[in-house]
Amino acid sequence: MRFYTYILILGFSLISQLSFGQNEELADEYYNNGEFEKALLYFEDIYKQKPGMQTYEKYRTCLMETERFEEAQKLIKKHMKRYKTKLDLHLDMADVYIALGDESKANNEYEEAKSKLSPQRGSISQLANAFAKRNMQEEALDVYNRGKKLLKEAGKENDAIYFNFSIADIYGSQGKYDLMIKEYITYLGYNPNYFKTVKNRLNKAMDFQEEDPNVELLKTELLKKVQQNPEEEVYYELLIWVFTQKKDFNSAFIHTKALDKRLKEEGVRIIQLASLCSNNGAYDVASKCYAYIAEKGPENRYFYTGKTMEVSTLRKALKADVYSSKEQYAELKQKYLSVIEELGRSAETTKIIRELATIEAYHLHEPELALDHLEEALETPGTTDAFKAWCKLDMGDILLAEGYIWDASINYSQVDKDFKDDLLGHEARYRNARISYYTGDFDWAQAQLDVLKASTSKLISNDAMDLSLLITDNLNLDTIVDPMLKYARADLLTVQNKFMDATATLDSISEMYPAHSLEDEILYQRHLIAYKQGQFEKSADYLNTIVEDFFYDILADNALIELAILQEEVFENEEKAMQLYEKLITDFPGSIYTAEARKRFRYLRGDIYN
Repeated sequence: MRFYTYILILGFSLISQLSFGQNEELADEYYNNGEFEKALLYFEDIYKQKPGMQTYEKYRTCLMETERFEEAQKLIKKHMKRYKTKLDLHLDMADVYIALGDESKANNEYEEAKSKLSPQRGSISQLANAFAKRNMQEEALDVYNRGKKLLKEAGKENDAIYFNFSIADIYGSQGKYDLMIKEYITYLGYNPNYFKTVKNRLNKAMDFQEEDPNVELLKTELLKKVQQNPEEEVYYELLIWVFTQKKDFNSAFIHTKALDKRLKEEGVRIIQLASLCSNNGAYDVASKCYAYIAEKGPENRYFYTGKTMEVSTLRKALKADVYSSKEQYAELKQKYLSVIEELGRSAETTKIIRELATIEAYHLHEPELALDHLEEALETPGTTDAFKAWCKLDMGDILLAEGYIWDASINYSQVDKDFKDDLLGHEARYRNARISYYTGDFDWAQAQLDVLKASTSKLISNDAMDLSLLITDNLNLDTIVDPMLKYARADLLTVQNKFMDATATLDSISEMYPAHSLEDEILYQRHLIAYKQGQFEKSADYLNTIVEDFFYDILADNALIELAILQEEVFENEEKAMQLYEKLITDFPGSIYTAEARKRFRYLRGDIYN
C-alpha cells in the first residue's frame, strides 16, 4: 500500500513540475513579446516558487510596465530585506518614485545606495553599472570616485586603479576626451595588458587621419608620461602607435630607437617599424631603420637583415619615383656592390645580387653584367631550388629584352619542367605562351593560355585571361592575320625598349587597317611607350581616349585603373583619382580591378589606413 502511495505522490510531483515548466515557457514568451499583462499572470506564481534575482527582474518589470507601482514597491522591499548588499535595489525603488513623479524620494534612494558603499570592487561596479544602465553617467562617475576613495583608504590601491578604465569609457561617451585620455593612460601604467583595448577605444574616439585636436592632447599627455616615467615601456609603445597612425613615421622612428636603446634590444621593434614604413611608402624612414640595425654590428642577429634591406628599400624608393634618374640608379648600384663585398657572396646575399641584376638590366642598360650576376646567384651554394628558378626566369626576361627569344624560351622551359605543378611552373608557362604570341604562333599561345586561366594564382590567371582575350577578340573574328602579327611585334619591341620601332609598327597598322578592332589595343600600347619614356601627360591622353571612345571594349577597365593611379601617384590629383576609382567601381563591378579600386578609393577618402 505504501508503495502505491509513493508512486502516486511521485506522479503528482512530476505532473506539477511539467506544469510549472510550461508556465515558465509561456511567461517568458509573453515577456519577450512585450505582452506584460499576460506575462504577469504567470510570474506572480513563478516568483513564489522561485524567488531568485532572475525571476525578480522579470516580475518587477511586468509590474512597472503595467503600472502596478504599489505591488512593485512591496516586491522591492522584500528583496531589500533578503539581499542587503545589493545596493542597486535602491535604484529599482527610485524607478518607482520617478514613475510616481516623486523625484525627491528617488534622489534619496540614490544617495542611500551610495552611502552604503563598501570597499569591495564587486559592490562598487554593480552600483555604477546600474546607474550607467539608466544612462545616469554622472551618478555612475560619482559611485566610481567614492568607491576609489574607499578602496584607497582600505589599502586596496590596485583595486581603485581598476576603475580608471570604466571612468575613461564614461568620459569618452560624454565627449570629454581630455579626461578620457588621462584615465586610459593612468590605467595603462598599472595594467599594460589593456594596451590593445585602449588602442581600439582611442581609434573609435578620435580621427587620426584629420587634424583632430584630441590627437594632439593624447600626444602631449604621452610625451609628458614618457619624460616623467622613462622606465614605463607601455607609454613609449602607445606614443609610437599614435605617430604611426598619423603617418609621422620619422617621429615613430626616433621614439622606437630610444626604446630599443633603453631596453638594450636587438632591433626587432625597429624592423617591424621599417616594414610598416615600407608598406606605406615611407622608404626614407624605412631605410633609416635598417641602417640603424646595421650599425649595431655583425654580432647583432639582424645585422644581415639591416644591411641587405637598407639597399632593397632604397631600390623600392627609386622604383616608386617615376622621375628617378639613371644617375641615381648608378649610385645605388655602387651601394649594392659595397654591401655584397662587405657581406660576401653567400645564400644570405643572393637576394640583393638578384636585385642588383634588375638594376643593371632595366635601369643602367647593362644586360651582360646582369646575366653574370644572376649566373653568380645560381651557382652560390645554399640557395633554394625555387630561388634558382626565379633567377632563370629573370635571365629569360633579360634575354627576351635583348632579342634572344629562343634562349629566353629555353630558360622558361627549364623552370616549367622542374616545377610542372607549381606556381613557378605556371609562371614559366605563361612567359613561354607570350613568346608564342610575340612570334605569331597564336594557336599554340591560345592553347597554353586556356590551361593557365585555371591557375590557382590569381595574377597568372588574370594575365592569361587578358592575353587570351586579346588574341580571341582581334584574330578569331578576322580572316586577315597581318594586323595581329604586327601588333604582337610592336608589343615585343616595347618590351625590348625599342620605342621608335614599336611606334612605327603601330603606325603601320593604323594606316593599313583603319578602324580595326585593334584600335584600343594600339592606344594602350602607345600609352605604355609614353609612360616608359616618362611622357606622363601623353600617356594620360591615350588612356583618356580609351575610356571615352572605347568604354565598351575589354581595355576600358585597364585604362581606368591606370589613369586613376597616374592621377594619384604622378599628378598628385587625389580628387580626380577618386572620381576615376569610383567610376570603375560603378561602371565595371565585375572587373578584376574593382577590389583594388575600392581599396584605393576608401584609402584616399580616409576610411582605411594602410
